[in-house]
Amino acid sequence: MKLAKVVLVGVPGMNDEEVEKIEKYIKEEVDDVEYEFLGKPVMDNSELIDKCKDVDILVTWNQQMDLQTYKALNLKAFCAASTGFNAADIDSATKCNVMVTNAKDYCVDEVSAHAMMLILAFARKLTIAQENAKNERWNIEGMGSIKRFQESTVGLFAFGSIARGVAEKLSGFGVKMVSYDPYVDGDIMKKYGVEKVSFDELLRLSDYITIHAPLTDETYKIFSKEKLSMMKSSAYIINTARGQIIDQDALYEMLLNGRIQGAGLDVIFNEPPLEMDMKLINLSNTIVTPHSAYYSDESQEQQLRITARDVGRILRGEVPINLRNPEVLKK
Repeated sequence: MKLAKVVLVGVPGMNDEEVEKIEKYIKEEVDDVEYEFLGKPVMDNSELIDKCKDVDILVTWNQQMDLQTYKALNLKAFCAASTGFNAADIDSATKCNVMVTNAKDYCVDEVSAHAMMLILAFARKLTIAQENAKNERWNIEGMGSIKRFQESTVGLFAFGSIARGVAEKLSGFGVKMVSYDPYVDGDIMKKYGVEKVSFDELLRLSDYITIHAPLTDETYKIFSKEKLSMMKSSAYIINTARGQIIDQDALYEMLLNGRIQGAGLDVIFNEPPLEMDMKLINLSNTIVTPHSAYYSDESQEQQLRITARDVGRILRGEVPINLRNPEVLKK
């Protein structure tokens, strides 16, 4: 009897220890499995098709899929070893009866804490204060206007697990919290002290907007020039979700012209950044971190364990815990 085959590929940035661990954890879940690591870079789809014709489960971060690729393969599942699963092309996967899973909620504390860090860094003009101290300017030179944080309004774009983590962390600061999420009931938001508002209201009301939505066709560049123009000129935008949710050219223009006060970005449009992205990174009113919000010793371990757990469940004929397209089960 042919062994089930699992392949790991398209995980740029995953270190060698993590590559070894995920293989170990998958084999702990299922003894009799054929496993192959095809490399960290994302493959050209024609090469992927050539090398993965007999593969049952594809484990990846960024391997970009489409309908043609799914039709050429015989996959049971696309398992994203990350929170985001936009690379899966979930509609095409569903059409081809391929399950899509992700490592949901493995870094809720880390990303919500990172978003808080960026909000507070802007609230207290941290980068300017630090520069003053390091350059022996023991004063508030260049810090400009600082408003009391307690009197701020923080807008949460989407209200999933990470946004709720931010709301919990903000609850002790006495700020007003609002959220736009058409898929979450207002009564759930109220439990966290958050008021449900429309997208336009979120833009107009918020002193800080923090983005916690997945990247989908709906959210791609949803923060367009038109929408960004609706923000207060004194407001800050924080993005620890996916870079493509913001129209980056429009954001750069707004920041350059002072139409938005600042941006805290853990994600950008191209990762790693291209030369065109560096002009945004190098602005004096941005704080940019290298897609590191998810990182901690504990989250790294949990990420791998969650991914391996669902690979094991699929190979044992069980329903994976983090199935993102449950409609495939009806087929």
